Amino acid sequence: MQNARNNNFIVKTVTVDKKTNLLKKTMMGFLTAVLLMVLFLFGNDALADNTDPAEQQKAREFIEDFSIKAIEVLNNKELTDEQSFNSYRDLLSNAFAIDYIARISLSRHRKKASKDELAEYYKLFPDFILTVNSTRLKKLDTKKIEIDRVTPHAKSDIFIRTKAYNSDNKALDVDWRVRNDKEGNVKIIDIKIEGISLVATQRDDFTARISSSGISGLNRYMKDIIDGIVFSEKGSSS
Repeated sequence: MQNARNNNFIVKTVTVDKKTNLLKKTMMGFLTAVLLMVLFLFGNDALADNTDPAEQQKAREFIEDFSIKAIEVLNNKELTDEQSFNSYRDLLSNAFAIDYIARISLSRHRKKASKDELAEYYKLFPDFILTVNSTRLKKLDTKKIEIDRVTPHAKSDIFIRTKAYNSDNKALDVDWRVRNDKEGNVKIIDIKIEGISLVATQRDDFTARISSSGISGLNRYMKDIIDGIVFSEKGSSS
């Protein structure tokens, strides 16, 4: 009789141990899946340390290189309007985190849009934002950009604080907010000129347009900008 009780106790103990081990394996599998998903979604952003001097130096050199190239195009009087415009587009396309800016600019309105409206929006946005910012760059009277300081921001971003000098040697405060993409390449996610965020301004403009004419109206407006029907500076507060 005693042996039967002991056997039952052993069976129950083994069963509990199996359940415990299964639970542990399940939890470990879940945590591993979450980690892999985070790494997939955020890539190197999740691993990059924005307090690392090497990361800050990489961001600094990126803005230095971008500034030199932009000013070269800006001050090259031999380029035709079409050539300078295309040069700006190439610079911006390579330097800006276009997909990220598209999501941020649409903000909470993504939930209100249909699948077709969203597809059209994401298709139009790169050409729209490049057209708008190419026009802005072309109008700048910038002769040199000097880096003031580099500081980490939040968990993965870096601010490069600069001063942009015009031909009269007057300076504007320009802050570049950058972040590594999945491949570890530095990308611009926002610019603040005299404290005014271009991305926030763009988001506010989009919100106003969506409120009056919906996502479809915003898409029509972006297409008109791209096609040159609407002058881009009127559509974007700067």
